[in-house]
Amino acid sequence: MALATAGLLLVILALVAPQPRAPSAAAETGATVERRAQPEVEGLLLVYVNGELRYSGKVHSFLKPAPSLLALGLFPTSGFQSATVSFYAERPSTWTTELGGDTLTETFFYTMGAPGCSGCVRYSVWGSLWDIGPLLLIYDTKGSKWTEVSLSTTPSITSNATGILLSISGSVTPSLTAATNVSMIRLVRPTVLSPIANAATCAVRMAEDTISPAIAVNPGDSLTVVYQFYFKADQIFTENWAKVFFAWLYNVPGAKVGVTATDGTTDYINPRSPYFISPANNTPVNSYIVVGNGQATFSRTAYKVVSEVARAEPSVQVYGGGVSLSYAFTFSQDTTITELAVYVKLLSGKEVMLLYYVLPQPAVAKAGVPFTVTFRINLPYQDRV
Repeated sequence: MALATAGLLLVILALVAPQPRAPSAAAETGATVERRAQPEVEGLLLVYVNGELRYSGKVHSFLKPAPSLLALGLFPTSGFQSATVSFYAERPSTWTTELGGDTLTETFFYTMGAPGCSGCVRYSVWGSLWDIGPLLLIYDTKGSKWTEVSLSTTPSITSNATGILLSISGSVTPSLTAATNVSMIRLVRPTVLSPIANAATCAVRMAEDTISPAIAVNPGDSLTVVYQFYFKADQIFTENWAKVFFAWLYNVPGAKVGVTATDGTTDYINPRSPYFISPANNTPVNSYIVVGNGQATFSRTAYKVVSEVARAEPSVQVYGGGVSLSYAFTFSQDTTITELAVYVKLLSGKEVMLLYYVLPQPAVAKAGVPFTVTFRINLPYQDRV
């Protein structure tokens, strides 16, 4: 499948979600039933010089910090509010960092920080005072960084029956006195609040891709890089998911984005923090797996289950390049289940549905027997910083 943005670039990041098993005889006789959604992330990275496509290749890896920061940013619970993460802190020139140039290990907190620890709010995975943004660091074949590309904070999000496309891009015309090349691209994310103007405490290296063969760039040339995340599955992904993923990846004031709450109103994921030891204005503070029994039909624009039966905070696990949300529901009487979802609660008090699945046929959870629901999201991953 090929998708174009602004008539300029193509990229697909596909997430393939195997369909949960249809209810079996075991479901009727009382055995545990597990419904799984296991999106697999793949992708293409495209590079253009003067508007001409010079490279098209897969996104090879997110790095060690990405799964933990994703889980903590989107799926905090009362039992999952911090994560210790190893990462490489870059020293960009486009904006300032307090820490950098080394591999660090830090404990990050969800947006509110730890109870009784005012400084922990600063080390939230969310929040920025400044209008800075994520960067693409561009390296030549000698390993020298020669330019940085600022990503636009205006997302492009479209959807159809097969998935959702989120496009992010940036362009630069660097000041060159001699020809050079693009051999490697690193994506870095501003993380941890800083009181220093136009700064983050860290520029966390989130992804790294080698460009082979290297792309020549001459003085006066313009360089454009695009990632398009294609969340591909017949179900699972709502438009809310793509919007919240965008806000999380950018984590800057310009990434404020409107989402549809479960009450049908518009609320805003807003990473801006009013002060460097204050929580971000409006980001997730809790998450739930929700099961329902409504007469439902999946839609990308769905914003709640049709008829909620039960909810629970999931067990959130980070394993290698993936995130798992799981909970075993036990009902006091036989209960029909037709729909599954993941909700997040925002600091504003509003709830937002991110993931949604309508079963191909109803399942019966037998009284007293665990009915386990598991959602898994897997990233292309290398276990390194």
